[in-house]
Amino acid sequence: YEPSYNPEKYNKSKRIRESHNCFAYAFDHMDLPPLKECSDTSCTVPFHQPGRKSGYPKWNAVKGKRCPDLMARLRADIHGIQATTFTRKCPKGTSKIALVVDPHEDYHFYRQDSNGFWSHKPGAMPVTNLDAKGRLIYDPAIASRNYANKSGNTLHYTEFCSYLCAPRNKPLRFKRGGATRKRRRD
Repeated sequence: YEPSYNPEKYNKSKRIRESHNCFAYAFDHMDLPPLKECSDTSCTVPFHQPGRKSGYPKWNAVKGKRCPDLMARLRADIHGIQATTFTRKCPKGTSKIALVVDPHEDYHFYRQDSNGFWSHKPGAMPVTNLDAKGRLIYDPAIASRNYANKSGNTLHYTEFCSYLCAPRNKPLRFKRGGATRKRRRD
């Protein structure tokens, strides 16, 4: 049930690329906002955010982004999501994603693709299967996640939260939330 690594699905159009973040990408969720809000020249919609569908407050009302907070938001929004390990196979109809955090700044999701490697979508940036050092991602827990000092970026995802089995055989509904996003990693 792992999705194929097809970066062009998210990278080909600026409208898609700038309106979907790592959260939407990890779950292979795509919903295009109206052209008046997000076109190939301008995109003012906020990203999809964990917990917004189930009523959690916007991130700007919460200090920090910690693993327990994100796990609670995911469980509230996504029925059937479950923790797993790197080596355990996910049940039928699900596939693996991974969650990491920079506790003071941000969260980030990875997904395992059908080729066995992992990929991610850093905010409004293109989808990639490379870590912060430019290496293919075999395991997000040991991949380089230090993006600090790259083009003014300060993100360093120091905490690995969990591997999760994400539902793939039913449509998921997410809600966008938070302030209008900036061009940076989630």
